[in-house]
Amino acid sequence: MKKSKIVIIATISLVVVFLLIFILIKSSTDKNDNTLRDNLYYGGIDVSSMNLNTAEEKIIKACNENESLGLYIRYNNKQIVIPATTISFDSDISYFNFRYKLEDIKSLLAKEKRGNSFSRWWNKYINRQRKVIKPELEVNQDRIKSVILNEFPDITIMPVDAAFIFSDNQITISEERPGKIVDWENLFNYINSNLSSFNQDLIIVKTKTEYPEIYRQELTGFEERAQALTNKELYLTYADKKWDVSREDIAGWLSVNKKGNKIGLNFNTERIASFLEKTVAPDIDTAPQEPRFEIKDNKVSSWQLGKAGAKLDLLESSQLIIDLYASSQTDNTIELITEAVEPTNPNSLEIKEIIGTGSSNFSGSSSKRRHNIEVGAAAIHGLIVKPGEEFSLMAALGEINADSGYVTELVIKDNQTIPEYGGGLCQIGTTVFRTALATGLPITARRNHSYRVSYYEPAGTDATIYDPWPDLRFVNDYPNNILIQSRIDGNEIFFDFWGVTDGRSATTTYPVIYNITPPPPTKIIETDTLAPGEKKCTEKAHNGADAYFDYTVIYPENATTTPEKVERFSSHYVPWQEVCLVGKEATSTPEIITETATPITDIIPATQP
Repeated sequence: MKKSKIVIIATISLVVVFLLIFILIKSSTDKNDNTLRDNLYYGGIDVSSMNLNTAEEKIIKACNENESLGLYIRYNNKQIVIPATTISFDSDISYFNFRYKLEDIKSLLAKEKRGNSFSRWWNKYINRQRKVIKPELEVNQDRIKSVILNEFPDITIMPVDAAFIFSDNQITISEERPGKIVDWENLFNYINSNLSSFNQDLIIVKTKTEYPEIYRQELTGFEERAQALTNKELYLTYADKKWDVSREDIAGWLSVNKKGNKIGLNFNTERIASFLEKTVAPDIDTAPQEPRFEIKDNKVSSWQLGKAGAKLDLLESSQLIIDLYASSQTDNTIELITEAVEPTNPNSLEIKEIIGTGSSNFSGSSSKRRHNIEVGAAAIHGLIVKPGEEFSLMAALGEINADSGYVTELVIKDNQTIPEYGGGLCQIGTTVFRTALATGLPITARRNHSYRVSYYEPAGTDATIYDPWPDLRFVNDYPNNILIQSRIDGNEIFFDFWGVTDGRSATTTYPVIYNITPPPPTKIIETDTLAPGEKKCTEKAHNGADAYFDYTVIYPENATTTPEKVERFSSHYVPWQEVCLVGKEATSTPEIITETATPITDIIPATQP
């Protein structure tokens, strides 16, 4: 090899070594660089090469603006706006429809720093592919579905099966009719796409055909058989009650059975059971009356004895009907079959002492809220939770309506106030949650409020409930029954759980509260629902925050479970904006005010799926 070639190779090698050393040195100095990589987007927001903190501020601002605009929904010729939150004058019945989860933005962005010099060069000149961070969303599908079904009552039509109809002593066949239902999957794909890309395009609600299960052509030819099967009238009895079943109802129980190429006509057990459940069971089914107890002078005294209930056995009763029509007997009366539902045996309660107490304060509550708290507390006062039973607060409270003694509070929907039930009941949920923790019980369902509520401080120790969901649930894993007692003292509500201690101990740490986020300015809405100049505001604004606490239960040595269980309860609260309704002045000229958010720059146009 010539000497010149050796020199060239050596020179190149030295250059490469120096370059590598330079890159390593430079890389080590870039560790604290908070600049994000090139070609980086958060949903539709361009944050390429931005400072991490600046990018976070830009994203949060865009999220807040998008939430303030809401979702624009249209079906046929009607258009509505679904706000990010539905606000009430009682925060217990305020809830979100959708929100951006802002708590993890910084950590997601931190993973996308531009890195060392080589990686920056590579991403800038070689790997120019766009990196998109998908925004984390929470979309309350049940709430949005409820709004759409209420605002567009004609949007759903259930399909109708072809059926045998008894009329003028003859069996005829009715035509099947297709129906339509909302294409929920398509709708929520649009919603998620718009929110993720920060796109405010109008979302069109689409429906899809729902087809019937039984068609006329399948029943044709079975008229004579149907006439014979429904030729007998039917009477159902239970105790002193009696029900006459029409031949038209009986005809509705018939269905076509397909086995291979053979088609037959018979009674359908599920249809009979459905008929019994809707028509007969409400007059028979009675829940057992559980014994309820009042604690007086640390002694347990019964103030409501238990009483057995009854439940219609739908399958057994349906089979009796089928057997009757399959036989040749002339008797057309059937005594329905029921089963007894026994209450708790008072002699086995073994309730001796308080095993847990929880409390909360509701000072500042309106008279309506106080009323509902009292009604809710009375509804579960004296209830027994059996060993191994899962307690559901929503089930224990029962129907939340005027018949149960509750009163309504106003919620703001489409800039108008509408009465809804449920105000004050989260005071019950929060207090029962705290009592279950103090008792050392496993919590099986709990959700914190969307907003930080003054009644439930410290933050992180609350539990929201709303009919039918979310619910508060816990399991009685004690070997004995638990008796629930409520008491109200001034502005304090207490729940005491009575039973027999088993040696366990339960502790909770004081909540750690962080990520404090200031609320938006007060929002003023002019309305015709108030007198001119009258002003009505929601609860004062609150900061958003994150919170957590640790829950530890230590069990006795002879326990069948693990010696110690530790669980962390985490909560996220979005900022609570004060909203005020102001009555329009009678002399003022009506004015249309269109709110526009600050334009969101650097957004990628989104194509809806």
